[in-house]
Amino acid sequence: MRLAGEHDITTRRDVHLAFQQARENARVIVDLTGLTYIDSTAIDELYRAASRAGALGGRLVIVARNQRMIRLLSIAGLTARTPIVDSLRAAAELLRAP
Repeated sequence: MRLAGEHDITTRRDVHLAFQQARENARVIVDLTGLTYIDSTAIDELYRAASRAGALGGRLVIVARNQRMIRLLSIAGLTARTPIVDSLRAAAELLRAP
């Protein structure tokens, strides 16, 4: 799934619905390379999606290149449980690994 532009409380419903479509997938890639802003409501959806994927025996992998975005996700504690890579290819390889 891909999030682009700005996501905050005004787009929370859209982000929630997007993550609902991936709800039953154990392996999820979230591409944030087109994201320019994210607030705690969207970060919460990332946490929930990571938890769901883990509960299904899989994982969520985030693709991000913007160092400010990566730092924000790190400060929020998301990087402690969710890998962040710099390309879709790296994310796919990580999901294929045992």
